[in-house]
Parts: sequence; C-alpha cells; structure tokens
Amino acid sequence: MNSWSEVLQVDTPHQADSLSGNEVRTILKRVLSGLVGAPVILLIAGFGQEIGLLILILVGTGLGLLEFYRLAYPQSRLWEKTAGIALGLSFPIVAFFCQGESSLALMVVVVFVLFLLFVAKPGDFDGLPSRMAILLFGTVYIGFLLSHAVLLRRQPMGTQWVFFLLLTVWAGDTCAYFVGTLIGKHKLYPRISPKKTVEGLLGGLAGSIIVAFVFRTFFLKDLAWSHVLLIASIILILGQFGDFGESMIKRSVNVKDSSRLIPGHGGILDRLDSFLFSTPFLYYYVRMALQ
Repeated sequence: MNSWSEVLQVDTPHQADSLSGNEVRTILKRVLSGLVGAPVILLIAGFGQEIGLLILILVGTGLGLLEFYRLAYPQSRLWEKTAGIALGLSFPIVAFFCQGESSLALMVVVVFVLFLLFVAKPGDFDGLPSRMAILLFGTVYIGFLLSHAVLLRRQPMGTQWVFFLLLTVWAGDTCAYFVGTLIGKHKLYPRISPKKTVEGLLGGLAGSIIVAFVFRTFFLKDLAWSHVLLIASIILILGQFGDFGESMIKRSVNVKDSSRLIPGHGGILDRLDSFLFSTPFLYYYVRMALQ
C-alpha cells in the first residue's frame, strides 16, 4: 500500500509522457473513478443535509490546499503549511455557522493570524513577502471560493442548486475531455494547457447546456430558459478559466497533475479547479438575480 506522501506526489514530465501513451487505459481509469466517486458525492451532498455538504467541502479544501502548497510552496515549513490549511478550512466553517458579512470579518482575522505567525517565527527574511503571499492566496483561492457551496446550499431550493452545479460542471468537463480527445484539432491555449482544444470547449459548452436544460425540466421548473442558458454557459466558461489557472500553476513547477490521488483524474485540485469560480458565481446569481 502506498504511503500518503507517495499518493500525493506529483508527476514529472517523463511520467506524464508514459501515461499519455496509453490513452485507452487513462480513459478507463477516468470513467471508473467517475462511476465510483460521483454517486458518493451526490448522495452525501443530497441526503447528508447541510452537514454532509460541509464535510465534503472541508475534505476538498484540506486536500486541495495540501496539494496547492506542495506545488506553489514546496519548501514551506510544516507550521506554515498547517497554518494555511487550518485558515483555509475556517472559511467553510464560518459560512456554515454564521451569516452576513462573516466572511469579510474572517478575512481580516486570516490576514492578522498569518502576520502574527510570521512575526513569531520569521525564520529567513529572504523571500518573506512571497511566502506570506502564497500562504494567504491559497486560503482565498481554495478555502474562500469553495465556501460559497455552503452558502449556496442555504438558499431557497439549495439542494437543487448544488446538484445543478455539480452535474453541469461534470457534464461540461466530461464532454470537453472526450470531444477534445476524439476530434480536437485546434488548440485553445497551448501556452498554458497544450491538450485543450476549441472543439473540446464547444463540446463542453454543449454538454453543460444540455444537462442544465434537462435538470431544469425536472427540478427547477419555474426557472426561465434564458436563465438556464446563461448560467450553464457562464459556469462552463468560468470552469475553463479555473482549469487554466490551475494549469498555469502546474506548468510553473513543471508537473502534469496536482497529485495521483484519483486514478485517471490526477489530484483533488485537478477536480476542484472547475468549481473554484463557478461556485461563487452561481451563489451570487441565485441570490441577486433570482430572488
């Protein structure tokens, strides 16, 4: 059995080439992981009530931050990494127990605590601002953005909206992957993500819209079709931006996946990147445009 550190180690470019040489095996792993993981996530999010979703977000945030700091700040000391993960986890917890402007107040606390920790244990002053910035960015990039899923769950018909988000993002990612793999010819943004194609983007857009329309037919019957089309399209676009953002971080440290945790998919952060910006968007859209 692999140790936890082995499971979370990142792939080198040589390893990436050896894996990409067997596309069928990669696709099978991806499909099997999805068939196992997706129902579990849907069951916990749908029938675990608000606490079930909170647990999912906490697990995703914790593992996502661990992978992020391994990528962006590999030389971090244990206390720095632990502090960043703990502060990132505080966002969904506060979103669960509090309301109003609690997240803004928490942001002040997070910045203060990080400063306090570095004042107490400054270590080497070389690169200190960069170290502090990376730790703070991680808490916001993952912890703060994902905490909006907890807020979304608390909106009217919150369970339906969480399912809508999950299914729409998954449909877009899945269709983009398979369409891009099978017929993709025109590179979308090769400097950051060499395998992404225009055909894949259009396939993902179609998949997101179709699933959103089907979901609306059965579970959000009062929602105007124009809203469905707009929401699904923006979710796909923001998901793509999230993917590019994470790909940019991975390319900066010359790795393929954020970890090897999920067979065929990479790491937790590889699965969360499409949700990082689409989740806050959907929450604020539901709260401001539909109520």
